[in-house]
Amino acid sequence: MKRIIALLLAAGLTASLFAACSSEKKGHKIYIRDDFAAENLKVVFSSTTSDKSETVKPDKLDENADYTTYSVVGDDKKYDRLVIKSDDEESIELAFNNYVSGWELSSYGVVPFTYDEKEKTADYAVKNFKYGDGDKDVYILTPEGYDKNSKKKYPVIYMCDGQNLFDKTATSHGCWGVPESIRSMQKNTGKGVIIVGIDDSTANRDSELTPDIGEVQDVGDGDVDNYKNGTGKYYSDFVVNTVMPYVEKNYNVYTDRKHTAVAGSSSGGIESFYIGMEHADKFGTIGALSPAFGLFSDKTWVKYLKSKDLKKNKPFVYIYNGDGDELEKMLKVGAVSMTDNLKKVGYGKKDYTLKLYSKGLHNEKYWRALFPEFLKLFI
Repeated sequence: MKRIIALLLAAGLTASLFAACSSEKKGHKIYIRDDFAAENLKVVFSSTTSDKSETVKPDKLDENADYTTYSVVGDDKKYDRLVIKSDDEESIELAFNNYVSGWELSSYGVVPFTYDEKEKTADYAVKNFKYGDGDKDVYILTPEGYDKNSKKKYPVIYMCDGQNLFDKTATSHGCWGVPESIRSMQKNTGKGVIIVGIDDSTANRDSELTPDIGEVQDVGDGDVDNYKNGTGKYYSDFVVNTVMPYVEKNYNVYTDRKHTAVAGSSSGGIESFYIGMEHADKFGTIGALSPAFGLFSDKTWVKYLKSKDLKKNKPFVYIYNGDGDELEKMLKVGAVSMTDNLKKVGYGKKDYTLKLYSKGLHNEKYWRALFPEFLKLFI
């Protein structure tokens, strides 16, 4: 009799455990660190491709004098972004996918963070190259555990405005939080990437990051002189003929186009697009965030794109644009019309993606929030 009762109890316990496991919500778990001890924290998952959304109350994991940590599970097959709400406050829209370990609500804004890991200072190398009559710094970030003596290779992303990518204190207008995003991705997926950030020439940035492909037009602010006769080709050649050979010789990176991307924002967005199209045999992916496509007419763009041989090598194009401030509203026109331009030169629906965020602003906080989305599409 005792044995029968024991068997029945064991069976009941097994069934209970199975039911508990079966009822556990499926999806991707992320962590939220709140530095403000907010009340009534909620997470709203949504999608850029549908009207579906879901509000979930996160589980509190731990609390101390500095922050409170929560976890929450969302369906990453259904949703690709989230907003964190507390009381009458809400965060900006944030990327949501399995490359994201967590988001921290801090005085610096919402930044990527990795649960159960201490915050680290980004460890990157700085290499100085001759550029025109002066010089230019290039910042190279390797992933955690990188060993130059290993045979393991990594994909690589070349990025404009390198001074804005790694260090929170480097500029007055913020940082992309790239090291934190890479650590977050590594924690969840085991994947790594090498980031190469090319510094801009601040006083000459508008010209440096603008290609000379035709007549420059007014995008709405009335100031076009700085963009005329842009030196974007010189910058592009510098990236491809000087920076890339150095990186490929000194770092463990793949050298094929599938594992090589170029990305940037604003003027850096249009220049990244130009670099990728000029050298489509070297870059398989382009990230153009808040790009200044409107500097040129659609007719000019189509003529330029048709001059390139994109049948054999067609870079995948990721475009992000907001609609939350006047500059983003102006740039949105060019971002939307660029998709039509791409179709006219043979691009299909699987060859590009346009992500529009209704409240998106023209600043590093938003580009930081969307960077994991670009990582997911590239790697």
